[in-house]
Parts: sequence; C-alpha cells; structure tokens
Amino acid sequence: MREELNPIENTLVQYPIDGVTPAKFGELVGKSANAIDMMIKNNKLPFIEMRDPAKPNSRGEKIVYIPAYNEGLKKAYYSKPKPLVRAWLEWLGI
Repeated sequence: MREELNPIENTLVQYPIDGVTPAKFGELVGKSANAIDMMIKNNKLPFIEMRDPAKPNSRGEKIVYIPAYNEGLKKAYYSKPKPLVRAWLEWLGI
C-alpha cells in the first residue's frame, strides 16, 4: 500500500452549518424522515431542541448536530480492526 496518500482521518468535509432538521439530515445520510425521527426518539442521534424562550412549554423544533454525528462516525470507523479499516482500498488497487 502506498503510504504517501493522505490518511483518511485528515480529510474534512463540512456542511455550511452545524445543525439541520431531521428531514435534511435524512436526505444527507439516505434515510427516511420516519427513520430519523425514530433515531432521535431513541436517542441514537445527537440533537438539540429549539423553542421560543417566551413559550417554554411550547413544542420545540429538533435539530441534529452534525459535528457530533461526524465525530462519532469517525470514532466508530477507526475502532474497527485495522485490516477492516483499510480493506475497501484493496478494491481500488491501493
């Protein structure tokens, strides 16, 4: 394998903002809005609830926090055994 390639962990992909609605997050990761809503309900995604401070008992809008999701995804990926982390590169001939 060629070591002069930049490690994947140094690659940064950013979305213009840090938080998106569940519907937009579903679009970004290829999941249905219902699947994302269930993941939020079961605390499987990092989110905050925004609500009008003048109406603390009103229903809030949920916003998925993308940087926390990306960090968790990166940790999960790199916690795999090293041969599995790099295995997909063999398909590319690298």
